[in-house]
Amino acid sequence: MVKFILNRSDDCDTLSKGRIIANIPIWLVILYAGYLVLYVICMLIYGANGVIPTKLTDYAADPFLWKEQPFLLTILWFLILAPLCEESIFRLGLSFKRLTVGLWAGLLPVIVAWYVFYCRVWYILLLFAIAGGLIFWLICRYTTDEQWKKWRKKCIIPAMWVTAIGFGLFHLNAFSVLNRLVLPYALVTILQPMADGCVSTYARVNLGFWWSVLLHFTKNLLVVLMNASYWT
Repeated sequence: MVKFILNRSDDCDTLSKGRIIANIPIWLVILYAGYLVLYVICMLIYGANGVIPTKLTDYAADPFLWKEQPFLLTILWFLILAPLCEESIFRLGLSFKRLTVGLWAGLLPVIVAWYVFYCRVWYILLLFAIAGGLIFWLICRYTTDEQWKKWRKKCIIPAMWVTAIGFGLFHLNAFSVLNRLVLPYALVTILQPMADGCVSTYARVNLGFWWSVLLHFTKNLLVVLMNASYWT
């Protein structure tokens, strides 16, 4: 029986790196196919009720909405800030290694404040950085590598599921309007970033953090290239 991608936490021990890399596009095609089927069904149901959900809300991940922004700003946001910040928030700690988990927990308050809540007040960010440094010290001081190895065995698969689902749900904040009428459309739409989150989580756990950043960058690069005409 083929295990779902989020249940494959130990492929790095049984498969070659080439085989793990080959699994990524295969699963991405499978997950995207499922997303497209559900999206079409969703739009047909809305259409049958005389509703066009895309006219009720904007989705900030749509590059068309960025056409009024300078192209270089879009490149900076989509290709550098989004991959680094979002992968750090959701997947950096999945190593279950003491120093990396400490770094993730320490950086998390600063990244969330700056990237998610757009905080630009230097002294607030400094306070978060100090708190993050304390969290890092506490994790490194009061936990051991052996403890994290044991916790990995028990928690890695649930953590992978929470990470991928959370990454998809995180994109709900990209909708300008989110009410009961729009919610079904929004939940189906975020299945696409959730699919991306599944493969990125798999890559992070079995190949390393920078592989998930590379996947995120590559996906965003393709989106930018396919929609480059918006800025011309």
